[in-house]
Amino acid sequence: MAGSLWWLQADPNHGGIRRVMHQDRIGTTVAVTPSDVSVGSELHAYGGGSFAVVDDGLWFVGDDGSLFHQPPGCAPKRIVPVCGSEQYGELAPGPGGVVLAVRGDDTTDEIITVAPSGAVQILVRSSEFLACPRIAGETLAYLEWSRDRMPWDSTRLLLSDARSGLRGPGRIVAGGPEESVVQPSWGPDGSLYFLSDRTGWWNLYRLRDDAAEIVIPIDADCAPAPWEGGYQSYGFTTDGSVVLTLLDGHSTQLVEVDPAGVRRRLGPNLTSVKPYIAVDSDRVAVIASTPLSAPGLWSLNLVAGEEGLARQVGTAPESALPWTPHPPEVRTAPGPAGHVGFLFHRPPGAAMPVPLVVRAHPGPTDDVPLRLDWTTQFFVSHGFAVAEVLYRGSTGRGREFRQVLHGHWGEYDVEDCAAVAEHLRSTGVARPKAIFITGASAGGYTALQAASRPGPFAGATATSAIIDPARWELSVPPFQRPHATVLRGPAGAATPKGIRCPVLVIHGAADTITSAEDAMRFAQELATLSDDHAGLLLDNGDHYLSSPVAREQALHAELAFYNRIMRRQTG
Repeated sequence: MAGSLWWLQADPNHGGIRRVMHQDRIGTTVAVTPSDVSVGSELHAYGGGSFAVVDDGLWFVGDDGSLFHQPPGCAPKRIVPVCGSEQYGELAPGPGGVVLAVRGDDTTDEIITVAPSGAVQILVRSSEFLACPRIAGETLAYLEWSRDRMPWDSTRLLLSDARSGLRGPGRIVAGGPEESVVQPSWGPDGSLYFLSDRTGWWNLYRLRDDAAEIVIPIDADCAPAPWEGGYQSYGFTTDGSVVLTLLDGHSTQLVEVDPAGVRRRLGPNLTSVKPYIAVDSDRVAVIASTPLSAPGLWSLNLVAGEEGLARQVGTAPESALPWTPHPPEVRTAPGPAGHVGFLFHRPPGAAMPVPLVVRAHPGPTDDVPLRLDWTTQFFVSHGFAVAEVLYRGSTGRGREFRQVLHGHWGEYDVEDCAAVAEHLRSTGVARPKAIFITGASAGGYTALQAASRPGPFAGATATSAIIDPARWELSVPPFQRPHATVLRGPAGAATPKGIRCPVLVIHGAADTITSAEDAMRFAQELATLSDDHAGLLLDNGDHYLSSPVAREQALHAELAFYNRIMRRQTG
């Protein structure tokens, strides 16, 4: 199977189920997994690493939690059925046709091998979280972190002997209480590579003679926060070069660094690259996007010069829309702790000032990628400017910037969003009394806190929002519980009586991450205080409003909400 490309893709012709796709060297693309089995893992709540290609076929996790094996040209066979609350993920090739996997529940994680016969061998068992099992010869490398920490704050890289099954704890070779190690991988030279933020930036290291040496020192993050398993932000070429990503919070560069340390940029037309890199002898495949194209599969030729552009691979063009997308500007605004970065989307042809929507991203451990986003374009097409704020606590700006929000959630993020809004108002870009803030999940909490204090916002939309961090901490999946603990600060819960401007609450009825019941109760209490507020419960909507119908309903409700506020102010 060398030289072929494998990826996971939603199939719009079969209800959006996720299928493993395959493209051979001559470009023939087929869906490998059947149309009645959706591929996806829920390990550690957010899943990832849900398929792996081995010598004798494909292994994948079905969305019912079962582990499947599919030999070439055959139908998949359920090898390990669902058992209680156990979840599988972090699949990786093992020796002799077996697959490596992490199996976990709310109390215990295991690294196992599974053979096509159904034989299961436990290599590691831990009361902590486990991830990224990688075998080379007789040595197993893997990550472990405490259940009271997040993997982007503290992890340990361990090595153990994989020859005879379950043994004692492995030997720690990197990581610790104040160091996050992510994405270990065995290189073609036999060395163990990994990304560590020991300098304050996630940089690439190599383990030699039990000593970690930095491969590419740079003041930039080479990886995102590991919300999911299966991330791979770097790969190796046959000549010993490394291909990896460099993030700055807005854009992501794809670069190649040769053994002498000489760096060249690859695919300069790409501005956002997800942490899934596949490197072949003469090409690189990535999931990436540009300011004018949504995320898709791209390929580029490694033997091309620096001017070589990436090209899209086997993806259908975006559906025709009644507007043309326009790229944003990367800007900064003066803030209470220095300049605040943001992407500014200007409605084409509009005379300033214009209505403004400030977007607080989710996470809050996330970034603001420079890529086509149809939600933003929807509001731009209706005459709104949109500012996407890289507030304190975002990723792509190093460990210190990422952790500064600890204990200050609902404060620093709100201050930075308000600073961008005030800047655009004072410079004549944003129309006074027509400035709104919107956010989803953690960003929804930011929006509610912004609506709870004096400021520039005439209205706020909270989608799939966290309302009370303390209450959410008790219900959130174990993986994310430490995140809720460390972020929570004096801002506390948003309360209906504390709200100072009209608020629209949107929530999916099938949300398993934040409570739809709490959100609708909040909306009902707001409605008893004023008819300026509104609530929308979307049947079958999940946390991400993944359904196109749910997303469309939410967008039109939000637009109507802002227009109603503006009409009342001018009426």
